[in-house]
Amino acid sequence: MVKKALCVGCNYPSKAFGLAGGVNDAFLLAECLQAHAGFEPENICILHDVYPGQKKSMKVDPSRTPTRVNILHQLQWLVRNAKPGDVLFFSFAGYGLQVDDMDGYQDEGYDEAILPTDFVDGRDGDYTVIVTDDIHDVLMGVPQNCAVTVVMDCDHATSVIDVSGTLDGKLVEGLKYHNFCGLKAHTVKMQLASHNRDVWQEERARQVKARPRFQPMMEIDNPRKGRLPTRPAMSRSSPVAFCFSAAGHGQTAMEMQVMAMADGKETPRQHGILSWCFVRALEELRYDCTYLDLLMAVRRQFRDIKVRDVPRMDQEVLLTYCTPLSNPGMMRAFAPVDAGAKLPHMGSPAVSKGGGIEAAVQQQWPPTPAAPAVVPPPPPGYVGSRGAVGGGGTGGSGAAPDRPPPGRPPASGGTGDTGGLGNQDEAWPPLPPPPPPPPVSGNRRSSSELVHHNITPGEGGSFSVQGGAGSGGCSGSREAWYGGSSSGG
Repeated sequence: MVKKALCVGCNYPSKAFGLAGGVNDAFLLAECLQAHAGFEPENICILHDVYPGQKKSMKVDPSRTPTRVNILHQLQWLVRNAKPGDVLFFSFAGYGLQVDDMDGYQDEGYDEAILPTDFVDGRDGDYTVIVTDDIHDVLMGVPQNCAVTVVMDCDHATSVIDVSGTLDGKLVEGLKYHNFCGLKAHTVKMQLASHNRDVWQEERARQVKARPRFQPMMEIDNPRKGRLPTRPAMSRSSPVAFCFSAAGHGQTAMEMQVMAMADGKETPRQHGILSWCFVRALEELRYDCTYLDLLMAVRRQFRDIKVRDVPRMDQEVLLTYCTPLSNPGMMRAFAPVDAGAKLPHMGSPAVSKGGGIEAAVQQQWPPTPAAPAVVPPPPPGYVGSRGAVGGGGTGGSGAAPDRPPPGRPPASGGTGDTGGLGNQDEAWPPLPPPPPPPPVSGNRRSSSELVHHNITPGEGGSFSVQGGAGSGGCSGSREAWYGGSSSGG
């Protein structure tokens, strides 16, 4: 079992509208994982564009800067060689935004994206972004029984894992819907969000140096163009994944100045609200909790900050998870899947309350076993040449034998689904030949060919036409002038 983590922090030092707490968040989370969650230093990667507590004095190694290429490359490193039982962690602290794909259809919605530190460089005049769909494609390709935890301390990052995996069973807010033949269906794109400037511009928010973590909507031609190779399709398994998002649709994720301990004394330091509350919540729960316990503890930290520092703060932490195997009420944070399923924390504060959403979640999800095993491929030689021993119903030979007709038992070598001889002649005895068709006398026509209006079949293949003077036909009965006693041709 291996625990690996990727922590990304962007302060955008070369930009006039940069942040001050993104890099601090990355190092804070990495330090917490290393000290209390069992992550080894060699398995923790931190991408940052400045050093903590500094602005532009020291240049960061280019391989450690949070550029678009480096972020996607390190995401591949995170999931590469992952095995069942491993624990993976990914966090991003920086700007989030909505992107309008100009190569798409009109009014199809907006993509959610994060902003790397080199977003101004761009491609062909466009800004460089990382769409959350790209992050989803990489993280959801992990093997079965591999636990993934994501912390997105930015705006517009609610669709990283699963838009349907919420505690109340509803879809995340802000999804774009379309009508198809009278049926209303949701997409993975979002509606355009609006933000209230009074949240970070009111007096008390300015005193703690509150800053929003979003950028205005950008119009980009094909924002996924030029991305690294990923799996832009369904994940190969049903992973166990949880994502903590800093704010929901239309809310404003922020960073602010907090009092942090440094060298034994409290000093003011800029941090994202989610990252700071996430670490404080783990400390409150002594780093032993379920994901539901952690969510409730983070919400309590949010409420304290709103009452004490930012009264107009509207952001609320959002927990999404990948259905159906992820169980926030029973699985342990930063623990392997098996351990999280078998050790329910019944003495936790969220469970002991016995009411509200905590009790409902505990009743909704029983202890979750490990993910079901994926059906392995057939062994070498299973699908062989004609006559090889194999599955009678599915193959076992180069040409799969047909199943017996209804009411006929299979051959003694096995059932049609579980075994038998691959040779069709040995598996099923030959059927009796079909009966010969009835003989046809001469070239006599059948009656069905001659029933048409006033045509009546006669003897020896002849036919006659019946009609009356009033109808324009011949009176009486006589042989047809066009066929006579011929074969009716």
